[in-house]
Amino acid sequence: MRLLLAVALSALACTAHAEDPLKSAECGAALEALQAARADGDATRVEAVRSQAARACLGGNGDAQRPSPAAQPPIAVAPPVIVPREPRRAPVAPPPPATVTIERPTVLTHCDPGGCWDSDGRRLNRAGAVLMGPRGACATAGATVHCP
Repeated sequence: MRLLLAVALSALACTAHAEDPLKSAECGAALEALQAARADGDATRVEAVRSQAARACLGGNGDAQRPSPAAQPPIAVAPPVIVPREPRRAPVAPPPPATVTIERPTVLTHCDPGGCWDSDGRRLNRAGAVLMGPRGACATAGATVHCP
């Protein structure tokens, strides 16, 4: 079995070697002729031998031509269109809540025979048993006083 496999692989290798134009005898001879022409320095002969070597080693007609850079029209690419996003607006903060003022009751801080001083710094004059504020009589409940 191993012998059969070895024979098949060697036959395959010989076939692949025979089909490769770069390893053919014609290609080898053409390359040697090209090297000899280069050594002689004859430019006209080098070009003729180079064409023969190209046909023998690479196939084709031997005419080496570079493609013209203008053979194809230039590719036109449209410029990118960038649409700017609308900037994000900062969220509007809600208005601050209305300040709530809590009326603190006015208290009497110091009294004398002519009247009292309250916690707002006002002088309340005594008129009999009643304390009088700047706009009229004040109502008292213990130390708390309410003046109009």
